[in-house]
Amino acid sequence: MTAVLNSARLSTTCVVVDVRDAGVIGVRWAAACASALDVGLVVQAGPKGDPVHADVARLLAEHPDLSVHFEHEGRPPGRWEGGLVVISRSRAKAAPPLAGQDERDVVVVTGPPAAIAGRFGVVTAVICAVGGEGVLHRAVAFCRLRQATRLRVLARPYPGATPALDDIADRVHAVAPDVIVELVREPRSVQVETRTHPSDLLVVSGRERGPAEGLQPGARAALHHAQCPVLFSCV
Repeated sequence: MTAVLNSARLSTTCVVVDVRDAGVIGVRWAAACASALDVGLVVQAGPKGDPVHADVARLLAEHPDLSVHFEHEGRPPGRWEGGLVVISRSRAKAAPPLAGQDERDVVVVTGPPAAIAGRFGVVTAVICAVGGEGVLHRAVAFCRLRQATRLRVLARPYPGATPALDDIADRVHAVAPDVIVELVREPRSVQVETRTHPSDLLVVSGRERGPAEGLQPGARAALHHAQCPVLFSCV
């Protein structure tokens, strides 16, 4: 990680969720996220008359100031450049998110209600060899958005990691002084970490290890075992 963590802002243009995939729970998370980001919500809906639409309408009524755009079945979906895409774990397992392919962050909404509602006040970042700077940036930004008070950083061992990781706490404090940084150097698995230290969000890199090599180990473990929503960073 050689770039400087200059700010904790995101350039997300909107939040996109398909109610047929993510369900009402996914739409609720997406709506809360869009509201916190102060961007619009794009809801990809099923055919008119689908009973779930009534549930979606009720939860969206909780966000009267949120700009909502509906895309109905049978119409070509918009590209939505810069959008944050919210999907379910089942969809993610069927087609693992590689956020770097289309430069959009992807969030897999999963876990118990407390984590999905953001009640723990903790964001966990998994720093691997590729995409670590983007992961840290996203994690700090979501600490501020979700008003989380702690940032846990799992420093996955890789060549050259130690010097860059040693200054993480100082760099985070410079842009988010109210966030407490906990640097975890033990070789702890993502599964164990999220079970023993509950988080509201786990941030991993969605970039490939190399051309056509797929997700990095930490991201792959998060996809299958994380007990909270997972953000795959495209940076």
